[in-house]
Amino acid sequence: MTRKQIVTIAASVVTVGMVAWAAVVVGCSSKKGEFDGVGKWRFGHSVRKHAKDGVCQPTDLSDGRKATWCFANAPFKIGNRVAEVDLYFLGTEPDGPLIEIQLKVRGCVEQEVEQWMRTGFGPPVEMKATRGYWKNSFLWAAALMPSEPGRCLIHFLPLSENAEIERIKQK
Repeated sequence: MTRKQIVTIAASVVTVGMVAWAAVVVGCSSKKGEFDGVGKWRFGHSVRKHAKDGVCQPTDLSDGRKATWCFANAPFKIGNRVAEVDLYFLGTEPDGPLIEIQLKVRGCVEQEVEQWMRTGFGPPVEMKATRGYWKNSFLWAAALMPSEPGRCLIHFLPLSENAEIERIKQK
């Protein structure tokens, strides 16, 4: 086998591995192969009672609605870093729907976050100096790279959360 053939095979293996990894970490839906969440959390499916591993507390959203904030959920990796997972559910009832997934990446390497987002969600719909925005049929996402020194914050929201999307855009 020539060196060129070996490099081609290795590149194919890496590409297949990245696609498989993205399907596990970023929740894939059946609609056009688009992602509808992250990890085990899915917009339109996940509700408050599914958040059994974290600590949940009532909170108020900026628009006055009641919500439940769940933190200390099982983390996962983005690039070589660990992402803490915070969840927000509408209301305080067990069947309250998931309305936001937040990933906090400490010791963030902005290029790793951007590559992870591009692998799972494709090219951004808009890029600015310290943030990128993604959108598909199910969700809107903003990656603040960095949100503060050494930390990146990624927000995922269903498209129905217009007020929260606008609030995040204004940050």
